[in-house]
Amino acid sequence: MSDMTPRIHDVRYNAAEQCFEAIVTLHTPGGRVRVASTFSAPMTTDFEAASRGLLNTALMAMGDRAALKSRELRKPIVPPRSPMASHMPHAA
Repeated sequence: MSDMTPRIHDVRYNAAEQCFEAIVTLHTPGGRVRVASTFSAPMTTDFEAASRGLLNTALMAMGDRAALKSRELRKPIVPPRSPMASHMPHAA
């Protein structure tokens, strides 16, 4: 079973905007969604608090059509073809 825990990647502090920035990967029934997330806070903010802020911002962005995100669709499970299926004559 794969890990469905949200992931926060490459956290950076943008001093000009005074915010933390990261890509947050969320798992949905349709597949993974990566969301660009920002959290306004001073540079002295505790990493745990910044992480929670980035995650909450990403979760709110899921419902925002204008938010920057990418979706990796889950591939449907297709049963393997039977070796005999290729030898069966097709109906006309």
